[in-house]
Amino acid sequence: MRKLIIFPLLLISFIGYAQFQRNNVLLTGFVDMSTNKTNNLSPASSNSAFGTGLSISASKFISDRKLNSLTLSFNHNVSKQNPTSTVENKQIRNGIGIAFGHTILTPLAQRVYLSFPFSFGTSFSRFELKSNNQLVNKANNFTAGVSATIGIVYLTKKKWVFSANMGSLAGIRFDHGKTYSGTINETRSNSFNIYGGALGTAFNNMSIGIGYLIK
Repeated sequence: MRKLIIFPLLLISFIGYAQFQRNNVLLTGFVDMSTNKTNNLSPASSNSAFGTGLSISASKFISDRKLNSLTLSFNHNVSKQNPTSTVENKQIRNGIGIAFGHTILTPLAQRVYLSFPFSFGTSFSRFELKSNNQLVNKANNFTAGVSATIGIVYLTKKKWVFSANMGSLAGIRFDHGKTYSGTINETRSNSFNIYGGALGTAFNNMSIGIGYLIK
């Protein structure tokens, strides 16, 4: 899926000569969107997907190069499969999450930092599968995991900051799910995943942000 990130707002604090200081407080928010659509001629079918998410964070610098944060997030995703002109399958997923993060900044040049965010988070999501708007099955999922990412932060002299998050480098994730078919059938599943990515592939999940000093 080709992912498009739009209108992220990363509100990052710095003072003086574009330097962070201990006890700086910042708020962070971003909105992201993803979309994808494919059409097949033979046999005739179409597939589309749309997703959006919102995150809000509160962070505090514990030194001029390190900060801790608390993040709340919400996401909504819808995908549709239409193998014929009379049947439409729709998958809907809504989720909420909370994460605790720690970020380390490393200077690269004047007012330019390499950032290493580490986070531990949990999330709960609800999934529904519908065929022609009739509920086929539903599922509840719980996820917990830790992840490491990499990014770049550029601090200007006018209290603005530009940043790029280049996606996840590595992580560990545990998933627990319950799927309900009809009124009485229930299936439970558990999975444990360890994943990693190289810089060459991390750019598929890049997000761009702009922010302003709040304290």
